[in-house]
Amino acid sequence: MTGWPDGDGPAAWAQDGDVPAAWTQDGDAPAAWTPDGDVPAAWAQDRNAPAGLPVPHRTRWQPLRTGLVDIFYYDYQEFWFRDGRLMLRGNNGTGKSKVLALTLPLLLDADLSPTRVEPDGDRAKKMDWNLLLGGKYDERLGYTWLEFGRRTDDGEHAYFTIGCGLKAVAGRGIADRWYFTTSQRVGADLYLIGPNGTVLTRDRLTAAVGEYGMVTQRADTYRRAVDEHLMHLGPDRYGSLIDLLIQLRQPQLSKRPDEGKLSRALSEALAPVDQSVLADIATAFHDLEQQRDELAALKDTRGHVARFGQRYQHYASAATSQASETRSQPLAQPSRRPRTTSKPSRVSWLSLALSARNWPGVQSLPALTTRSGSLPRQRRLQRKRRQAKPTQNGPVVSEPSVTSPRSGRPAGHVSWSRTPPRRRAKRRHLLGSSATMPG
Repeated sequence: MTGWPDGDGPAAWAQDGDVPAAWTQDGDAPAAWTPDGDVPAAWAQDRNAPAGLPVPHRTRWQPLRTGLVDIFYYDYQEFWFRDGRLMLRGNNGTGKSKVLALTLPLLLDADLSPTRVEPDGDRAKKMDWNLLLGGKYDERLGYTWLEFGRRTDDGEHAYFTIGCGLKAVAGRGIADRWYFTTSQRVGADLYLIGPNGTVLTRDRLTAAVGEYGMVTQRADTYRRAVDEHLMHLGPDRYGSLIDLLIQLRQPQLSKRPDEGKLSRALSEALAPVDQSVLADIATAFHDLEQQRDELAALKDTRGHVARFGQRYQHYASAATSQASETRSQPLAQPSRRPRTTSKPSRVSWLSLALSARNWPGVQSLPALTTRSGSLPRQRRLQRKRRQAKPTQNGPVVSEPSVTSPRSGRPAGHVSWSRTPPRRRAKRRHLLGSSATMPG
């Protein structure tokens, strides 16, 4: 095997210099290496990186290495990624699932519950067992960490390391836990094992990280820092992503499928819709609702108009039939209203007046009037009637008349009246002029 400065593999390998157990059983390098036996291109040397550490070649963050320090059966173990991918291969019971349980998604979730740490979700597998190994240790302190890297716009390399420190005590379980983020690289800028071979405590880690990162005991603060540096998803979407990873990493998922939980996990992991898009959709639905109401009102109006049209059609048919029947019958002659004696003509009254001159004792023509005459003429006749006076010892001559339908009084009468000589002569003159009118 070539490509290492000292001819050996990384110091994280077993002390005897063999390749990691995850490699093939014959001790050769993984098949992902180049045919000439050199290290992968992703492991090319960086001028500013220590010898043997992988460097990123993408502008996106991608995992480069992950490691366990004094946890499970590992004193110090690193696992390297190739192009952001890691394949663990080995016999049953070699600890492949345990490596996944202690690295991902634990380092993104920061939740030590067995249902979220263990791939099978077994609640009996406590985290403190991974440190105390069922009573082998009374107290133990360990770390699990994960390194990301990317290439910046100016061609430089940026690194971001996240990790979790655990302390377990027999009889107490997990006595302490803390989380850290830093731009330092484990094994180059940051060493989790001190010079005396002991694992760093929380205080010593805080001093070692310094201004390059942070150390906190709050899981929410740690998750927010990881999201802001790597994902930029926000608390809700970030939590949905972690839930989806936990759901999909279950072993033998195809043998025990849970369509409901998987569907909910996939749905919750979807990116939320932009608020402006939601506003546009809400406006469109509101407009649709208004249009639906208007359409319902128009349909109701059309129904009323249709019913009115049917009734009016029946009415028009009946009216047309009746009109046609009326036109087919002969028209009846309108009856003339007989002329009553209450409205005598002017000629009839004049004839009566002329015949009254021959009556004995008649000295003057009495005034004749009816209510049917015009108002000025009627007034003149009434005035003449009041002025008429009977002669000496002359009887009052009254003409039988027809009672007026309006007042119940006789339509006309003749009476004697006393008239001054001067007016009497004038009346004779008027009577003579009236007698000459044609009959």
